[in-house]
Amino acid sequence: MNDYKLLVKKDVWTIKNHILDIKGNPKRLVPYLLGLFWVASLVLSAFMRLKQGPTKIQATIGPEIIGAVFTALATALLLYNLYRGTQEAATFFSLGDVHFLFPAPVSSKKILLYNMIKQSLQYFFLYGIVILAFTPSILQIATINFQYVYLMYLGYITIVLMLWPLNFLIFAAGTKYRILGMLQFAVYLFIAVFLLYIGGSIIFAGNIVQGFLKGLNASFINYLPIIGWGKTAFMTAISGYNPFSITAAIMQLALLSIVIFFSYWLADDYYEDVLGATEKRAQRKRQKQGLEKKQFTMFHRKGKVSVQKIGTGPWALLWRARVEYSRTDLHPYFSLLTVAALAVGLIVGYFISQSAEKAIPVYVVNGVAAYIIFIFTASQSRFDQWSKPYIYLIPGSPLQKIIAVNMLDIIRMTINIFVLNAAVFVWLKTSPLIMAVMILFVISFYVLNLSASFIMRVIFPDAVDHKNLFPLFLMLQILLLLFPGLIGGAVLAFVFRTPLAFFQGVVLTNLVTITILLVIGNKAFAYLEWR
Repeated sequence: MNDYKLLVKKDVWTIKNHILDIKGNPKRLVPYLLGLFWVASLVLSAFMRLKQGPTKIQATIGPEIIGAVFTALATALLLYNLYRGTQEAATFFSLGDVHFLFPAPVSSKKILLYNMIKQSLQYFFLYGIVILAFTPSILQIATINFQYVYLMYLGYITIVLMLWPLNFLIFAAGTKYRILGMLQFAVYLFIAVFLLYIGGSIIFAGNIVQGFLKGLNASFINYLPIIGWGKTAFMTAISGYNPFSITAAIMQLALLSIVIFFSYWLADDYYEDVLGATEKRAQRKRQKQGLEKKQFTMFHRKGKVSVQKIGTGPWALLWRARVEYSRTDLHPYFSLLTVAALAVGLIVGYFISQSAEKAIPVYVVNGVAAYIIFIFTASQSRFDQWSKPYIYLIPGSPLQKIIAVNMLDIIRMTINIFVLNAAVFVWLKTSPLIMAVMILFVISFYVLNLSASFIMRVIFPDAVDHKNLFPLFLMLQILLLLFPGLIGGAVLAFVFRTPLAFFQGVVLTNLVTITILLVIGNKAFAYLEWR
């Protein structure tokens, strides 16, 4: 037990240090309070939705939709996690654990067991927020019997808790018995079988939607370990209680215990493997926090690269960004995303050209592109640049530095959006004005997020806040950045009575918002420099 006391003490020290950080900087408590407010609003929304009567979709195919989506997502997560297990371990360690605890007289197996149990308890409560966030959406298409909500949660959370121990079990067994190749082949086989099954269900039903729903709601799936047992327990609150529901939940918990036990049993001589995987994991964390730039090893060039001089002062930052992309990507201005945009544009443009309506699909394509860019770049900013002291020593105004740091990313994204729309317009031959407005519409959301992320960096410089509170930051960015543009677009569309006016209104509103954010960033630059 003394060994476990050392591990507990280490975690207690970490928590105490974080509390002291919050005491020293009380404003860091504000996002957590806003997070509690967000959770409370989700609960309130769910209870308000309960007061409404069942809709038509709830009475017909609502449970089938929930069951099919749950099965598809759970299967995708499981197969992806099994594949990862053949590549690297979910080690349950940080570099602090490795460097501090492994030299100590504590068995590495005990460290592993302790971290597995600790992480399982953390995820048991943490991932409850995810299902809570989706509860209002579930209530839109299905009714929930809250008498069995505990089974619903157990069915969901046991699958989540199973992923990481199962990942390590695959890694440990494959490494110890040298069967990683065989396990990888088995994972590929499972993926092929799943895709063939879905394809066969669609062909047999003669309809994509019906085939998808019937195939993923087949009764035999309920008796499969992990996916089936979890689904049976999860759907109890939606489809109704059956005698197998409790049994499925118990078997899931028993299987989770067995996986953890065998992971512990196989963890005899994995130290060297786990150290390398832990270092890679720590590097990925630094990249996500913006402390280190992510590099694609496929295009990484170790030799010299020739990049033409751009300028001095702040514009040297633009030259530095070009050097980085020359080393790590296809080209300073082109990437794999450019190739993907070209392919998507040509395919979508071809299908649009076959339909009678031409303009509306173009608006939809660019609307989807803008939404995807907004969501996936919500936390993007060159944090690795702002954490380096040299940027504050370079002569030039703060506004010039902000523009120079982000300019190449904006140019690259503009090229991607131009390629997407050019490929679409090759088939449609529509007005160049529409193409120009669509490009400005999509890229304005990208620039919005870059500007907002810089402000977030100024207000909350701690990387822990960025990671833990990302859902809250995303929600605030949607409220403060997305809605003003939608309102501005709706006003112009109402005045001029054309769909194109909506996009023009969004562009104008976004440009005003970007200008305001740049002014705020220019004023706040000195504060970030002081930090």
